[in-house]
Amino acid sequence: MPTPSAPISSPASRMPHTASKVEIIQPYEMFANRRNEPRFECNDRGCLLFLNSQQTIHCTILDQSASGAQVLFEEIGEIPAEVWLIDLDAHILRRGRSVWTMAHKMGLKFDFIEKLTPGKIPSPKVPRAVYEMWQRLNQPEPPKDDDTFFLD
Repeated sequence: MPTPSAPISSPASRMPHTASKVEIIQPYEMFANRRNEPRFECNDRGCLLFLNSQQTIHCTILDQSASGAQVLFEEIGEIPAEVWLIDLDAHILRRGRSVWTMAHKMGLKFDFIEKLTPGKIPSPKVPRAVYEMWQRLNQPEPPKDDDTFFLD
């Protein structure tokens, strides 16, 4: 008994129809900012403080919002779970954690923020070591010795 032969399919008929699959390409900028609040560029002087190791890393705060910031630094080692960011220009302390890192940048998410006023004691939530570091970093810089000689 003859068997019915299956239709022979060509390679072109086995490939999906090109019109059924569309790839939409969007610019990177549309995906770059997935934050809940708007961030504002600031370029403030900052310092990252790791309490567990008492390590301080000077940084630049590139942008910030109520719940996070992006900082730029020269180099960094291991990042602990808790990070304090001291904003030296705005006199604000922020406690948070790193949510992403790159070679010289880090994104932080905050869970505590406090504005400090020189001469006023902060809330009990601010560890003494963080407050003392803020005070030390806010001291005026001594005049630089420029090796100028005056001859009479």
